[in-house]
Amino acid sequence: MTNNYNPEVNAGVHANIGMDFQKNCTIYLFLEKYHHLKNQKYFIILEHLEDIIFGYLDNPTELSKIETYQAKKSSSKWTNSGVLGIIKKITETGQSILNDPHPKTNDFDQENFFVTNNTIELKCKVNKQWNVCLINESTENLRYSELDQNLKNKVEKGSLDINFTPENISNLDTLNFRFIDLGRTPKAQLEQLNGKFVSVFGNNITDHLAALQTFYYALVEIEREFNQGNVAKLSDNKKRIESSEIVSIINVLTNKKKAFDFWREKKDELCQELNINLSEVTMFELHYENSFDKFKDIKESEHQKIFEFVSKNKGIFKSYITDRTCIAHFHSKFNKEKSSTLSKLQLKATIAAAYIEVKNIL
Repeated sequence: MTNNYNPEVNAGVHANIGMDFQKNCTIYLFLEKYHHLKNQKYFIILEHLEDIIFGYLDNPTELSKIETYQAKKSSSKWTNSGVLGIIKKITETGQSILNDPHPKTNDFDQENFFVTNNTIELKCKVNKQWNVCLINESTENLRYSELDQNLKNKVEKGSLDINFTPENISNLDTLNFRFIDLGRTPKAQLEQLNGKFVSVFGNNITDHLAALQTFYYALVEIEREFNQGNVAKLSDNKKRIESSEIVSIINVLTNKKKAFDFWREKKDELCQELNINLSEVTMFELHYENSFDKFKDIKESEHQKIFEFVSKNKGIFKSYITDRTCIAHFHSKFNKEKSSTLSKLQLKATIAAAYIEVKNIL
């Protein structure tokens, strides 16, 4: 297999302007596919062989399917002249994926998409009659193979500037045209995506906007990574966010919701068991909520120590039938065996948070 050397492969990383649409489109596609993806092993890549790549793994090492998306926003409809160059680039991407050395299953499949938030209009004139195909909100997805043959002939004929080689034409069968109903501005797109998070996750997440922002910045991190040696490889882990990482992000968000529900339901019982007076309740709640983020922060050694203590002693769960008495036991045991620089109130809140975090993953 040959490596796909391209000195321009990092151009998108250097020019990190106007890329909100690609990231927002990625989130849109992820949410659209979520109920299918959550049972899959997959990865997402940005700014690589293509703007967006979803890779599906049949086993830990072999790819069973690749979906690529060249994502372009537009304030006006796309016509033949604007689409030809994009189509040629997509056919080249399809060949690059075939050439990529990443192991693939025997029935490996790929689909390559031109995705946009405006109408795509393909047309040609035959015997003085216009043959027109529109991809928009009424026909959101259309495979190239489904196009009228006259339109295919028009595309494959190319133009003065764009010539389709036999290899390009052989890769056209994987091409799809896709319309997505995303707003024209980043603000409008984020508002739509926030609503889509609500639709997909409902009451399983407390703060859907925070969920959206968390996912967005996870994509920013991989987008900023350079393709090493100006060679784009599907196996480049620095450019990939794996399904396991995404599951962790979703689990943090859903576990926070469970933790907040737990506090609302058990507030009075916990305050009584841990001897928290009325003047301390608000501060306890703040420490409790902050602990979930601090458990993930390597700089917060005290919180990590407490979480590790509860996790290592999770056998205690089997000895109790109520949450309040079990948390009290963890608090008592920690004070006997360990020490902490946290205040007494913060320690109680952190142990309660570690308790519910560990309980959620049992």
